[in-house]
Amino acid sequence: AVRRPLGVNKQSNTQGPAHLVEYMPRSFQCPTELSSLLSDDHGRDRREERGIQKIDLQRARRYGMEEAAHSGRQKYTYGGVVFIYDSSQNREVTSYRSSDVSLVTSGTQAAEPIMLDKQVQYEHAHVLQWHSDKCREMKSKPGTWTSHSVLVIDMSGSMRRDDVNGARCRSDGVFMALARDFVKSQLDKKTRTSTDLISVIVMRDRAELVMSCEPIGWVLYNKLLDMREWTNHRPHGAGNYMPALDMAEKTLLQYTQGSCALSLLFFSDGRPSDRGDFAGRMGEIASKFGRRLTIACIGMAEEGEDFSTLYQMVDEAKSYGAVATFGKPSLDADSLSHLISSLASSLTTSKTEMTDLGTGKSKTVRMDVSREKIGAPDDSYANDEWWTYANEKVAGFWEWSTALNDFVRILDMRCYGCWKGVTKDSVRCKTCQVVTYCSASCRTLSSSPYDHQQDCAGLRSQLKQGKIVDKPVESMRVAIRKTIFGEGAERMVRKFRFFDESSPHSPWDLSKIQPEFSHFSTLKFVAKESRFVDVSGAYADRMEYHREFMRTQAIASQMALKFNNALDSVFAEFGEPENKTFLANQPRIHFLSPMVVEVQDTNLGALAFLIEPMLDVAKYEKFNNNMGYVKGQKESINELADSLANLALDTVADQNDGLGAIEEGSEEEEEEE
Repeated sequence: AVRRPLGVNKQSNTQGPAHLVEYMPRSFQCPTELSSLLSDDHGRDRREERGIQKIDLQRARRYGMEEAAHSGRQKYTYGGVVFIYDSSQNREVTSYRSSDVSLVTSGTQAAEPIMLDKQVQYEHAHVLQWHSDKCREMKSKPGTWTSHSVLVIDMSGSMRRDDVNGARCRSDGVFMALARDFVKSQLDKKTRTSTDLISVIVMRDRAELVMSCEPIGWVLYNKLLDMREWTNHRPHGAGNYMPALDMAEKTLLQYTQGSCALSLLFFSDGRPSDRGDFAGRMGEIASKFGRRLTIACIGMAEEGEDFSTLYQMVDEAKSYGAVATFGKPSLDADSLSHLISSLASSLTTSKTEMTDLGTGKSKTVRMDVSREKIGAPDDSYANDEWWTYANEKVAGFWEWSTALNDFVRILDMRCYGCWKGVTKDSVRCKTCQVVTYCSASCRTLSSSPYDHQQDCAGLRSQLKQGKIVDKPVESMRVAIRKTIFGEGAERMVRKFRFFDESSPHSPWDLSKIQPEFSHFSTLKFVAKESRFVDVSGAYADRMEYHREFMRTQAIASQMALKFNNALDSVFAEFGEPENKTFLANQPRIHFLSPMVVEVQDTNLGALAFLIEPMLDVAKYEKFNNNMGYVKGQKESINELADSLANLALDTVADQNDGLGAIEEGSEEEEEEE
């Protein structure tokens, strides 16, 4: 688009390119070399001294980075040339070579910049007023947000460098890609609406929030195009990471509920100018949101720039469950666009995860959890980081019956009177064959707080019907880690342990627990629960949540058994040793056997956790995920571009410390005379 230079009346009738209406389609513009530009002796002499052609000034006026100069003049920077222009007289004042490097092999001297037209119909006063009103409305109604993206953009002095193909400088390339790929493309595909918000933080010596919770729409698109110019936000100074990270966390925490997806873009073109534990700070942010937060750290500079800090920030974010990626695009606007598009796609995926496909309404992620770092060492005994349950606090265990298509209770072998475990003196009710007492004395009604006689017949009937099953359980005393260590699309995962019943000092009163008396058993388990807020909070609904998983797991186990049996039957049909060897080496499929444990928590009430053995990730390989990936499966042509974008995000180029480092904070002296 052609811009109206600063200070020119939009309604002026004066002829010439300097007085065109504010935005004109590029197809109606006259060729650059034919555009009108007056020169005087001073301007011509300066150009001749510095080897600058008039066409360079005409290009700078048409495509250059615009900012205000002294005495109401305009300053344009483009193609290694700085042009001072007097729009009131349509006259060149002076020109000189830019101190910001403009490479011959890349940047504006190698490729024409990508110039995007504004959506002029969204520049009218009534549209801008609607957008302003919508901003206030959304800030007052955070429960209606579906996503919030916080974009941290490096605007240090090195972002003025003209070395990006398809852009006029580094900062221009970033805001062009954000406008085109993060906003316009999503609006065209109707994957974003006014309930999706964007905040922009500019990173220099200090962090500045220049855009706060603005709804995505064409007005926002136009604003991002305006931010391509240096009129209001010119790159200068240092690029300090820590203030930007602090501001990013503060901005993300404006929305404390859990019903909107979050994303954080952290863009830099070099190492931080300040010092600090940046990885640890990013980990603190990620630990507050987990999988709900999508993080993309992008480092764009010449070969040899050190982006190890960004890479460490990504690793730390991943260790707390955030979906985090690092990307290092080449000095090319389209390469950067692939990464920006991938972030937009990841945010769409996160939004989909948080949407109830039955109702179309947003689901609310639980915010009452703390996260531990992946790889944190396991405890061998209970401490203050664990919830412990015993006696009447453990209501029982359940598994799934394929025959009944329902939960069935696992036989409780504890004393019905005093909760003690099975001993050599334990006796079981001969009538129901379900209730157990630790001794004959506990069996008498006088010494037992419970009278099971009225339930005896019912328990016997349930046992016969298979609604109660006799299955060994490692212990009826359990511990659940307070922090979660894993998070999927639907469930959060905690560590779960049975207490070691073989310990001679294992107490039944866990209120008096001591480390030497509270060792866990060798086998490790995980406890899974819903990632989302249970609207009703009813215990029956919590059990119902696990029902579908248990049923599906049981069906899958049956299918796996049939598959294994089929392989075994085929094995018998082949006599050749090589065929038998081949079949013997084919993998058999086995599914874990989950259970549901009921506990009564003093503060939280009745809880139900799905538990299953913990897999050793060092011994198992992941063959699929929730996004449809299957190892070895060929992607379709339509999926190839997205796959390449994701691959770029996961690839880190080899880097050499200190090579090609850019000095932050350098400014050129403006010459006008």
